[in-house]
Amino acid sequence: MKNLIHEKHSLKLLLILCFFIVLLRCIAVIVTPLELSADEAQYWLWSKNLSWGYFSKPPLIAWLISLSIYLFGDFEFAVRIFAPILHGATAIVLYFLAREFTTNHIAQLLSSLIWLTLPIVGVGSFIMSTDTPLMLFFSISILMIVKAHKSENKSSWLLAGIFSGLGLYAKYAAIYLPLGLILIYALSFYKKSKINLLQVLLFLISFISISIPNILWNFYNNFYTVSHLSSNAVIDSPSYSFLGSIIFITGQFIVVGPILLSIFFISLLNYKTQPKNITLILPFVLPVYFIMIFQGYFSEANANWAATALPGISIISGYYLSSRIKIATICLLTNAIICILIIVISITGNVSILNLKSDPLRKLKGWQSLSNDIVEIVEKGKSKIILVERRGVAAELFYYLRNHDIEIRVPQTSFSPANHYELKYSISKNESKKFYYLSENNDIPEKIKNSYEINKIAVSDNKITKGKSRTLYFYYLEKI
Repeated sequence: MKNLIHEKHSLKLLLILCFFIVLLRCIAVIVTPLELSADEAQYWLWSKNLSWGYFSKPPLIAWLISLSIYLFGDFEFAVRIFAPILHGATAIVLYFLAREFTTNHIAQLLSSLIWLTLPIVGVGSFIMSTDTPLMLFFSISILMIVKAHKSENKSSWLLAGIFSGLGLYAKYAAIYLPLGLILIYALSFYKKSKINLLQVLLFLISFISISIPNILWNFYNNFYTVSHLSSNAVIDSPSYSFLGSIIFITGQFIVVGPILLSIFFISLLNYKTQPKNITLILPFVLPVYFIMIFQGYFSEANANWAATALPGISIISGYYLSSRIKIATICLLTNAIICILIIVISITGNVSILNLKSDPLRKLKGWQSLSNDIVEIVEKGKSKIILVERRGVAAELFYYLRNHDIEIRVPQTSFSPANHYELKYSISKNESKKFYYLSENNDIPEKIKNSYEINKIAVSDNKITKGKSRTLYFYYLEKI
């Protein structure tokens, strides 16, 4: 590979490869028959009311979807189209980040190619999630931190803090950036190091300053996002089981790729062969894994919660593989095959090629058909209010009924709202006099039966995959 790829051509080759990979992934997003996930539908709803924050997430994903809908129209593909583009941009940023650590142009190219072929990036290039913009800003922020570390320029540290703070608008996992920087400072405190306390403080000041609008939004909105994050982490009901840690580690072999993750661990054992300054990136990788392994032991940790470690893994693995071209080829081909399979599944909308017992795509099917059934019933004119039981159903119906005058509601709760829909779209006292009730169960809860005259009026039964249908029951309820 060293003989085939000249140094001055490596960036051009990357740009060409990146363009065609992103183009192919964009085509998959445009032509797929798969519908929006509940989270994507929720982000779309947020994009209709721009704010500095939302119930469970920072605002950047809603801003991006609002922009893409403005550019391309209110279509399903517009919700997702920035996903492959942002991942392509991240690959290019990682090329320049690798340049800060080594002059080896093969290592620089491999770092980017590793990123483009990560299984989680393959999936993330089809589904719009908060991890996608986060990883772009995380990569840019590490690049700015490394440049600031080299230049010792005060303004560079302020700029690095600003970019890192902007990452917080994508996902609160951007907090690993100041954590990593503080760790770098702590580890180099007794050594002759370019980094000093003033530089760290300048970074933190700009990081916090740029975050103030979102901090204020949380303050004036009862810190709903903080409560949601603690709920996800299951702080109130810890399990203290090593099984959670094992499941998290196993998940990393899936999202990173079995060969590549093994290569990364091997490269850590051979850290002496790595460039000296590449240790600057480890504080943005290892703490993430340690925290998530502990989180898995404490309760649970989803595999994607360690997404911020991936840019560093790509850089370190890219350098290690640059002198092991045969292994690098096997590694890239393995992950590339997985990514091609993801594209095929995205375009066809089915996983029959995998011969699975259960279809993992079932939650992305049948919502338009259900919405058509709802429209047919509501046209009878008894009520325009539909009460649904779950957030996921509410999210999907808000999107797929967006062009109809139908109000989607969820039950009121006597507790603190558990999601955006309980906060904003709980059924009111006046609305609860007569409405349609959409249930996934062929029965009505006892607490409702005693207060309403109930008529079962229809059943929506839509086949979503082989041997599996989504069945919902329509009731019309009127207050006694």
